Amino acid sequence: MSDNGDDKYYYNNYNYNKSHNQLDSHVNMATVALVTGLIAIPLCFVMNIGIVLGGVAVVLGILSKGAEKKLLPQAKRGIIYGTIGIVLGYIVFVSSMHTILTDPTYRQQLNQMSEQMNGQSFDDLLKELGLSDL
Repeated sequence: MSDNGDDKYYYNNYNYNKSHNQLDSHVNMATVALVTGLIAIPLCFVMNIGIVLGGVAVVLGILSKGAEKKLLPQAKRGIIYGTIGIVLGYIVFVSSMHTILTDPTYRQQLNQMSEQMNGQSFDDLLKELGLSDL
């Protein structure tokens, strides 16, 4: 209960200070989960980094609970944003693979880049793996 008699969170309220104490490691971990989850969303379009950062955000959000009964608001948002980053990352990955395997112009570009980088085309690499029918 706050100084004015209601249960709202004000700056001088104990519950507000407890959930926003920057010295508490659980609050810091929840804040890092939130920031990592937010960063994961745009980075899921860049080399699938968002999948990894989204997973880190979810794990940190869950671990920030500690012995408390509830998750902190930052941790809840971090878990939500991390999950969005993971899902978007996998959607981008699957759509990229589908485009490469079905569109001949992208397949030709991939073969040229693979020859420049590896000395073999992408199709030759697939044949070595026994996936020649793709």
